[in-house]
Amino acid sequence: MLIFYLSLIDDECQRIKFEEIYTTYRMQMIHLAKSYLHNESDAEDVVHEVFLRIATKHMKFIQELNNPEDVRNYLLKATKNTALNELKRKGRNH
Repeated sequence: MLIFYLSLIDDECQRIKFEEIYTTYRMQMIHLAKSYLHNESDAEDVVHEVFLRIATKHMKFIQELNNPEDVRNYLLKATKNTALNELKRKGRNH
């Protein structure tokens, strides 16, 4: 999946940064999403959605964050919000 995300990013520096955050934070993000959704597959879908959004729209912003803690907080907040949105969506459909 990483290769797919990287193919969406034109800038080589942004690709390097994306790969770094993907390998560093992906499992934390899945764990957080799973704590809300209680389903591994749904958690992976949420994390995919977050990384897809970052690769297509937010890499420039991520790259401007100098503190690794700020990057981590951004990713976990985006994961939490996406998981909560998924819960709302599922609630409306059931």
